[in-house]
Amino acid sequence: MKNLILVSMLCSLACASACAGVPAKGAAVKYQKYSMDNNYFSCSIPSGWDLNRDKDEDEKYKIYEIQLDLPSAAKAPTTIKVSYYSKESTDFGGYQNFLDRNSKNVFGETKSERELYEPVKKTKLAGRQAFELSREMMQYLHPESKSDESVQLKEKFYVLPAKEGFYVISFSAEKTAFLANVKVFEKVAKSFKGKP
Repeated sequence: MKNLILVSMLCSLACASACAGVPAKGAAVKYQKYSMDNNYFSCSIPSGWDLNRDKDEDEKYKIYEIQLDLPSAAKAPTTIKVSYYSKESTDFGGYQNFLDRNSKNVFGETKSERELYEPVKKTKLAGRQAFELSREMMQYLHPESKSDESVQLKEKFYVLPAKEGFYVISFSAEKTAFLANVKVFEKVAKSFKGKP
């Protein structure tokens, strides 16, 4: 009898592990409103996701950002970020520089054995001019070790120009978890409001 209970528990754990990062079918995602300091932006965020922010880093780099992580046991996290790159930020020389640096690899390629970059598309988001870019890339899980274990990531970005900087709303997930969570990302993106 003990063996039967043990086997049952192990099967349950295996099923839970296999489904990590994928919401239950038909489960409604609840949202709450989030407003960044200084009215830099606001948006709806999923209540069940972990909200992370480092105010000291925001001030140091002049990039005001929240990161939303889906609690899971997946190998790579499922993450949504909403970022405001102020004009004082020195990471990028404006939204065009961000697009140029994130729409191809360091060799200027849009396709390689490990990466695939789709062309940048002009679009509208929340009534504003925006740009959309998507990419796939293989990522090593333990770059500090000799392990070859890796996952295929799929990422999507919306880049929105502003008078004094620009916004980036991004989504990153293992390719196998992307479709299951992309609707949450789109809901966050469509609820976005920022400075002109």
